[in-house]
Amino acid sequence: MSEHYDYIIAGAGAAGLSLACNMVEGALSGARILLIDQDLKQSNDRTWCYWSDEADDLEHLVYKSWSHLSFLNEVHQHGGDLGNLTYKMIRGEDFYADAWTKLRNCPNVSFRQEHVLHYHPTANGAGVVTDRATYTGKYIFNSCKLPKPDPGAHFLLQHFAGWWIQTETPAFDPQQGYLMDFRTPQKGSTRFFYLLPIDERRALVEYTVFSPVRLQSYEYQSALKNYVEQLLGISHYTIMEHESGAIPMTDQIMPNQMYPNVINVGTAGGAVKPTTGYAFTRIREQAAQICAQLESGQYPDSKVKSPGRFRFYDRLLLNILQTRGGLGKGIFSSLFRYTPIETIFRFLGEGTKLQQEAKIFLRLPVPTFLKAVWRVFGPLKEAPRQKVADSTEQPPVAWAIPVQDKLQTP
Repeated sequence: MSEHYDYIIAGAGAAGLSLACNMVEGALSGARILLIDQDLKQSNDRTWCYWSDEADDLEHLVYKSWSHLSFLNEVHQHGGDLGNLTYKMIRGEDFYADAWTKLRNCPNVSFRQEHVLHYHPTANGAGVVTDRATYTGKYIFNSCKLPKPDPGAHFLLQHFAGWWIQTETPAFDPQQGYLMDFRTPQKGSTRFFYLLPIDERRALVEYTVFSPVRLQSYEYQSALKNYVEQLLGISHYTIMEHESGAIPMTDQIMPNQMYPNVINVGTAGGAVKPTTGYAFTRIREQAAQICAQLESGQYPDSKVKSPGRFRFYDRLLLNILQTRGGLGKGIFSSLFRYTPIETIFRFLGEGTKLQQEAKIFLRLPVPTFLKAVWRVFGPLKEAPRQKVADSTEQPPVAWAIPVQDKLQTP
C-alpha cells in the first residue's frame, strides 16, 4: 500500500526546496510533505546569481555581492555602477544547508532519496512511482521531469564551463565584475566570458556559448585557459573547483500541469527567463505564489506572470540567436554601449516601462530585429532552424536541467 501525503515535491533543488520552505513557514506548516530526489544535494553543484534593490530574506546566504559590473569587447568597456541595484551570488551548498536546517526541524516533512519514474492520476489527487516505492498526495509538484519539446518553438542552450581559480598574487578588483567579455572568436554563435572576482586572489571565470548544441569538453577548457593566461595575463594560478551546465533558452509555453494535480514548477514550470537563463528570483516568486493559492483553497497555478510584450521581445532575440548566432555580439555591444547597466538589469527583470524599452530598441540594430519579425510573424513564416552539429560539437539535446543560474547569466 502506498504512503499518502498532503503534498509531494519531486525534485529537491532550488524550486522544490523553495516551495517546501514556503509551506512550512506559512499556513501550510501542519501539512504532511514528502520531498523526493535521487541526489542528497550536499555539494556546491551550482551557483545562483540575482539582483535586487533591497535586502531580502536570503542576505545571510549571499557569498559575495557587487555594485559594479561591466561589458567588454575588443574596443569598448561599458557599464559600471549598478545604481540602486546589487548583484548577489549564492552558492548551492549554502542554500541547500540552510533549507534543510529549516525542514529537518519539521516532523511532518519527509525525504526519500529515490529516482522518479512516472506520475499517474488518482481518485483524490495524484501518485508518483519511484525506483523503490509508490506515493500518493493531493498535489504533486514536479521539477525533475520536463515537458516534451515543441518542434515549432525556438530552442537553444546557454551552455558553459567555469573555473573557480586562486592566484598566487593579487590579480582582481573584488568590487568590479565582468558580466560579458566578448574578447573571444564567435565561430557563428554568441560566445563570451563571465568573470566574478571574490577577492583580490579568487574569482569565478566562465566560458558561455548560446547555441543549440554543446561543445566538446576540451573546447571549454582550452578557451578558459587562453582567457585566464592570455587576456587576463595570469600565469600562476590554481583551479580550485570546476563547474559546467546547460540552461534551456526557449519560447515554448510550459504547461501548468503534467497531469491533473501534478503541477510543474521550476524549469518545468516556465521559471527560466528565455533569453537570459535567469530563474532564481522567478523560482522564489513562483513558490510564494503557489503557497498563497493553496492557503486560500485555490488550484495551484505555477505560471510565471510576464507581460506579453516581453514574450514578444524574447521570441525575436531567440530567433536571431538561433538562426543568426554570429550577430549576438553586435546586439549586446550596442545594448551596453547606449543603455545604463541599471536600466539593462531592470529590462531583463521585466521591470521597465514601454517608453524605456522603445529607447533601448532604437539603439539596437533595428534592421536585424525587423528581419526577425518577418521571419517569425511574416507570411512566409520561417520555422526555427536547428544548427547541424559539426565534428567538434556534442549532439543536440532535447532539454537540459540548469546546473547554474548565472544571468540569473545572459
